[in-house]
Amino acid sequence: MSTPAPATGEGSGSRKATLIIFSLAPIFLDVGFLQVVISAWLPTIGFTPLQVGILITVQGALAVVCAIPLGIVSDIYGRKLILILASLAGSLGLLVYAVTTSFALLLIASGVLGLAEGATVAVWNALLADLTETGNRNKIFSLSYVMISVASGFGLLLPGLFPLFEAPLGLTDYALHRAVLTLLGVLSFASPIGVAALLWRHKETHNPGRKFSGLKNLGLIAKLGVVGGAIGFGAGFIIPLVGTWFYLRFNVGDSYSGPVLAISSILIGLAAFGSPRLAKRYGQMNAIMVSTGSSMVFMLAMAFLPNVNLAAIFYIIRTGLMNMANPLLDSFSMSIFPPEQRGLVSAISNTVFRLPNSVSTSFGGYLLGVGMLALPFIIASALYIVGLVAFFAFFVASSKYKTASIPGASN
Repeated sequence: MSTPAPATGEGSGSRKATLIIFSLAPIFLDVGFLQVVISAWLPTIGFTPLQVGILITVQGALAVVCAIPLGIVSDIYGRKLILILASLAGSLGLLVYAVTTSFALLLIASGVLGLAEGATVAVWNALLADLTETGNRNKIFSLSYVMISVASGFGLLLPGLFPLFEAPLGLTDYALHRAVLTLLGVLSFASPIGVAALLWRHKETHNPGRKFSGLKNLGLIAKLGVVGGAIGFGAGFIIPLVGTWFYLRFNVGDSYSGPVLAISSILIGLAAFGSPRLAKRYGQMNAIMVSTGSSMVFMLAMAFLPNVNLAAIFYIIRTGLMNMANPLLDSFSMSIFPPEQRGLVSAISNTVFRLPNSVSTSFGGYLLGVGMLALPFIIASALYIVGLVAFFAFFVASSKYKTASIPGASN
């Protein structure tokens, strides 16, 4: 395909982007389930917390390390082959978890999953942007968030249903986990097959000269890095630890917080449907400011609520608002860079968010461990404000980015 889809969404590019998004749903369903398997089930069958931590760390480290190089490669040679291979590698890594409990083999599988994640991060947003025009991009990016949130949310929810099936099926908890891991592992191969079928004949024209675009627009990249880094660093203090906070604050375990997280993931995905409408009514950048700022208010309020159910409601609202902002921010960042640089920018944006997010989680865990249950929320909110002020100063206050068009000039 040599021309992008028209802004009306009726073009082949927009349809292809939509089909690609849905083709990855089987993998994200399995990824959601695997999150619970690694953190909550593996310790029940003999894995130590250290081993669980190593599995998670290896995946995250490899995702960060390979994202930027693969983003550059995708800008030069194209994105479709990387996405096909990444989805295939992800399915293979997921299947390993279904067939063995060997720590050494699971460590290799985590490494493969990390490579797959890094490769996907490097090309996903860039490919969606390549397939769509600015006028239709918010809808496609919002749909992407809906699919990921809903599919992974159902995966998170599955273990909570197991007690209902153990007695009727005559299966143990262990047998059910193994069976579902196998079923979802096999099902996940539908994703690379679907992606390959959709992209096999796709012609990528964003960089016909096959040349590295260089490190241009560094000022613009740095501005986005300040925004994403501040928000990522702030979120890391509490969002990955919200289940732990529920336990320490209200003495409720994962039987309560697990379903809250699952329902939140599903509902926030559906909330992303409102992103394009919000952007159309208030403007893309104003919508980002309002959604992110509102989510911060609900997050901060959670620290002082006396009731667990009210805290759960506020958490769901907070996450829904933030995930209305995220697809708009991704769409905006892809629209202000030329096509031949989007892979690099996508990789850098995700790395700049994930690295500080991972670091601050350790600090947040320490604060919770010593009984400072409100302080992580306060620090997170303060850093959200830093990110919002930076976004306003760099972009909202500048007339240059009002239309979020693709510029050719460097900053």
